[in-house]
Amino acid sequence: MAIEAPRLLFIGLDSADPSLMRKWCALGLLPNLSALISRSRQAAVTTPNGFGNSVFWSSFFTGFDPSKTSQYYYRQIEPGSYRISYFREDSDYRRKPVWELVSENGGRVAVIDMVRAPLTPGINGVQVSDWLAHDITGSPRSWPQELISETTAKYGGDPLGGNADIAFEMAPDEVAFFQSLRDRIKTKTDMSLDLLKQGGWDLFMTAYGESHDAGHIGWHLHDPSHPRHDAALASRLGDPMEDVYRSLDEAVGRLVEAAGKDTTIVILAGPGMGPNYTGNQLLDRVLIKLEPEATLRRSRVMPPLQAVYRNLLPISIRNRFRRLAISVEDSVLGSERQHRHSFAVPHNDNSGAIRVNLIGREPSGVVKPGRDYDDYCDRLSDSLLELVNADTGLPAVDEVVRIDAEYTGENIAYLPDLFVVWNRASLIDAVRSPAIGEVREKFDGSRSGDHTPHGLMLACGPGIEPAELDGTSSVMDVGATLFSMLGVSVPGADGKPIAGLTGRAVPEPGGVA
Repeated sequence: MAIEAPRLLFIGLDSADPSLMRKWCALGLLPNLSALISRSRQAAVTTPNGFGNSVFWSSFFTGFDPSKTSQYYYRQIEPGSYRISYFREDSDYRRKPVWELVSENGGRVAVIDMVRAPLTPGINGVQVSDWLAHDITGSPRSWPQELISETTAKYGGDPLGGNADIAFEMAPDEVAFFQSLRDRIKTKTDMSLDLLKQGGWDLFMTAYGESHDAGHIGWHLHDPSHPRHDAALASRLGDPMEDVYRSLDEAVGRLVEAAGKDTTIVILAGPGMGPNYTGNQLLDRVLIKLEPEATLRRSRVMPPLQAVYRNLLPISIRNRFRRLAISVEDSVLGSERQHRHSFAVPHNDNSGAIRVNLIGREPSGVVKPGRDYDDYCDRLSDSLLELVNADTGLPAVDEVVRIDAEYTGENIAYLPDLFVVWNRASLIDAVRSPAIGEVREKFDGSRSGDHTPHGLMLACGPGIEPAELDGTSSVMDVGATLFSMLGVSVPGADGKPIAGLTGRAVPEPGGVA
């Protein structure tokens, strides 16, 4: 008896860089992706302005912007407080993911390690979360509950322990570390193929985090212009990013072949990668310099403790105890934040995040809502745009994004007020301006690569005409496209279906078509 092909196969290539994919396709290194590109409708995709990797994926699988979902990073400020808490994927999203909606409409779904995604108990199908994923946020878990133990018994657990940064710092052999990434790709592909063979899936989703790990950790080995490039090590290792992409290409080929010619294939890659030149380590010190002296009551304890922590403890030790260190730091900083006009809050390295201490929203607000808030944000934005990279003379900031000018959802209180998008043309070890003088502090993180806003969607299958579309689509549009293909209605979604990819599946009464 023939196995019933899945209606739609989705493959996520977390943080795979579109320009590298196209380059290596042109060189013949990624034959399966090259073949897919030639027969796909292709859309350049971008992250919501100012945001990072987490929002790229949550905006995709919900179809809503972060002011609706309430999620922008894995650590966020709690509205009504000065505390920073961990975002809990399983409970804190304010919008449903696509697989839950498909299931509610009678469709059968399989979801494997979707990026920053909630586990959805009770779905019509199966789900595995935080098994072989980039930087897991919880224990490996599944629906049905016993599936994760069956999966690890048959295929094994994560050889990197759920955090590639720590694993790399502790690895005695770089060759073995990057081989572990390639081994994880094969393991997930084997597991995905076994599930595919069960047949009858309306939506089958699997996502790979190894391009994310390799991009953060191996960019300096890939990029000879990076200040940390080690030519001798790169000569011994080769390009670990290229090796990981080639393993992903093999995985894509196996999955597409198994799915069959009657299946619609959608691949989403991104957000892309580049050198990790950030000024986030400077931002809060800049904001302190911009505070009126009369209102500033800075902690005298925290800066020396931070200096000892960063300068004396190896990165491997800091990574291992990072949750404890973060908790202590946030506790001390919380008492300081209440006296300030604004302060930095956690975010991806692509842009710094600023929270304004707003009367009526924060417990000890300083800035009045309305005109005072507008004027303060304008003055602060102007001051930030005046910052110059002290070592190059170039502008340090490309753009300051005011969140309420671009997003209006009911959960906007969970988001920062401003994003400071850095000019990442070179390292940002120091900034200067007439207002602050000079602030200098080297970035001390272990990641040599970090995200760009750029992504790529490929879609092919019955009724889809190959074409490379002009312009750029929001990643929310990719989510809306999946909804449309699967016949799922999502009232109020921010994304719009991408041209030529709508309505393949027409809903029947009581379920997915």
